[in-house]
Amino acid sequence: MAEPRPEPASRVLVTDFDGTLYRGDAPIRCYASHAARALPPTSRAAMLDAVDRYLELGAPTAALRSSNPAEADVLRRAIDGWDVVAQLGLHVNALTPDTLNDAFDATRAHMATDACELEVPSGYRDLLTELRGAGVRVVLATNSPAAGLDTLLDRLELRPLLSMVVSSTAKPEGLRRLLRAELGPGVDGGPASGAVGANHPTREAGALFAVGDHWTNDIEPAVELGVPTGYIDRFGRADGPATAIAPDIEGLLPALRAWAGLDATSARQQDTLPQGTAPQGTAPQDTAPRNTTKELTPWS
Repeated sequence: MAEPRPEPASRVLVTDFDGTLYRGDAPIRCYASHAARALPPTSRAAMLDAVDRYLELGAPTAALRSSNPAEADVLRRAIDGWDVVAQLGLHVNALTPDTLNDAFDATRAHMATDACELEVPSGYRDLLTELRGAGVRVVLATNSPAAGLDTLLDRLELRPLLSMVVSSTAKPEGLRRLLRAELGPGVDGGPASGAVGANHPTREAGALFAVGDHWTNDIEPAVELGVPTGYIDRFGRADGPATAIAPDIEGLLPALRAWAGLDATSARQQDTLPQGTAPQGTAPQDTAPRNTTKELTPWS
C-alpha cells in the first residue's frame, strides 16, 4: 500500500537553469567562439568544428569522428556543452582559465539580449505555472553567478514561475546543503535556526523533487537523500540512476505531474516507480564558494 502523499502546499521543486528551465545551443556556440578567438585560424576552426559535432551528434559519435586522440577523449568525457568548450580549451588548445572566464562572461552578457536565441519549453512553463497555482514552491538552483541573472530571467519571463532563486549554488555540494535545508531541521546536517528551510517542520524526502541535466550536479545529491529526481539525459550518457530519465524535459513532465498529484493515474504509477526507472513513454560549472539566495514575491 502506498504511503500518504504530501499535500501540494508542502512540496518543493528544485530546478536547474541551463539546459533545463531554458534550452538552446546558441550560448555554447557563443562561448566557444569567444574562447577560440585567442587561437590561430587552423586551431580555431578545429575547436569550433569539434563543439558543433558534439552538439549535433552527441559524445560517442563526435568522438569517433575525431582524428585527434586528445580531442576525442574530451568529446567522450564532456558532461555538457559548457564542459566540452572548457575542456577543449584547456586540454587540447592550452587556453588559460582567464581566457575561458572572459569568454564565459561575454556569453552571459550576450544571453541577456534578444540576439541570443533561447527557448523556455512551453510544456515546462505551463506545468510550473500550474504547480505555483497549487502552492508548490519552485526553487531555481543554478551555478550561474548572480551578475546578469536577473536580466536574463526578465528577458525569458521566468520570474512568475519561481518562488526563490539561488545563484552560484556551487553544485554539487551546494545543492546538498540546499536540499537538506528544504527537508528541514530533522535531517542530518539540516539547517540551524534562521537558515533557508528552517521555518517549516521536517519534510519527507518525497515532498521534494529535483530536476536537471547534469547528473553529478543536479541529480546525485538528491538521490543520496532519497529525493525523487528527473534527469534530462540529452546525449544518452546514463551517468547514474534517477526516478525518471528522458532526453528532454517533455519526457519528464508525466513524472513531475505524478509527484505533484496533478494526475491521479500518473500518481498511482509514480507511487510504485522504483528509483532509476523512467515512466512509460519517457525515454561551465561555476565553483564559487558562496551562493546568493533571493526570495521572490509570489505572483498570482
